Amino acid sequence: MNSSNKIKHYIVNNELDLEKIINDYSAYVGAIINNVSKYSISNEDKEEICSDVFYILWKNTYKLDINKAMSSYIAGITRNIVKDYLKKNKVLYDISDYENDLYSYDEIELLDNNLEEIIRLEKKINDMKEIDKKIFLDFYYFSKSIKDIAKEQNITEFSVKQRLYRIRNKIKKEVKKYG
Repeated sequence: MNSSNKIKHYIVNNELDLEKIINDYSAYVGAIINNVSKYSISNEDKEEICSDVFYILWKNTYKLDINKAMSSYIAGITRNIVKDYLKKNKVLYDISDYENDLYSYDEIELLDNNLEEIIRLEKKINDMKEIDKKIFLDFYYFSKSIKDIAKEQNITEFSVKQRLYRIRNKIKKEVKKYG
């Protein structure tokens, strides 16, 4: 765990530095909203959910363990708010939305093989150094720019590019290893 991710690094004069938290975690909250809702929430509602997340975090400041990761609190709050929103608004899916997604038995076997490959790749990612994992996830999962990642990690943009290049090569080797 990156020690700068801990809650104590966001406390200034015995209060949460909400502005810094919002700057650091807005993209993270947006990614969680999209993942949990499967992109079924309007942009206006996403903004409202995002502000609710930071409000709830601020409101419950006294309950936070300062030695825990800020991201774990934010992820939990965001998932709960999105699930409540989906229940409240009864987001329904029509079966016709998924007609073209039905699979044949051959495709199911292919999906099973892909799942094994995904599990191997997740293991490879989890075995990375913490900084490499953070850079990889920020760039590919949260779509952060190299410039933003470099600023957050306090390293040069060249270093971020170099790490991404090395990570991609490690993953390519893993893929080639298993065909």
